[in-house]
Amino acid sequence: MTTAPTSDFGKYVHPDAARLAAWRRVYERHLMVDDISAALAQRIVGQGARRFADLGGGRGPIAALAAAAGVSTVVVDLDETMVSEAHRPAVRGDLTALPLATGSVDAAAAVNCLYFLDDPVVGIREAHRILASGGRFVASTPSRWNDPELEGIDPRWGEASPFDSEDAPALVGTVFANVEVEVWDVVAYHLPDEQAIRDYLHGFNVPGWEAKAASIRPPLQITKRGAHVWSIR
Repeated sequence: MTTAPTSDFGKYVHPDAARLAAWRRVYERHLMVDDISAALAQRIVGQGARRFADLGGGRGPIAALAAAAGVSTVVVDLDETMVSEAHRPAVRGDLTALPLATGSVDAAAAVNCLYFLDDPVVGIREAHRILASGGRFVASTPSRWNDPELEGIDPRWGEASPFDSEDAPALVGTVFANVEVEVWDVVAYHLPDEQAIRDYLHGFNVPGWEAKAASIRPPLQITKRGAHVWSIR
């Protein structure tokens, strides 16, 4: 289980090359559990989806896995760089005004992206609009208590975002009538040395990450907390 690096909640800023490189090192070397994309793709395919939209999907990891199982997919993301590198087909678009036709897909996922919106319900309504009757939607997001090992280190720890797992079910429930919550709480990363800790704090854009990394005695394990919120149109 993992979540993508974020910057400030309420807006999206493309990570610079150094931060992306730090994140990739952490993800490739120190992740101890399976990435969430495989489990989400497996459930989406298993539920019989034939047309799937990966919303705010970045490079489209869920779309790539679903496509390999024969599902017709599209990736939608606001970031031009991500769209250029994404699984094809991919289109640039805003979560609040998706460039997809009404009822055009029977499954959609919004993973680690709705917290970038000032009003996530607008994005949830758009997901509802593009789904055919009976279509499945999953919104995945971390808890405000994610990374508990960083309490006192990351000043943003414990702060509510526009869409965290504590509020996500109720927000999705304002649009979708059927809501199922799948919670996760798992030790996901083992950071064996100071360089790994530096990369993790840098990758997640923790203020003052350089000095803070030097103050932490390795090894450090990181716990991921959050939820997938599943719903049916």
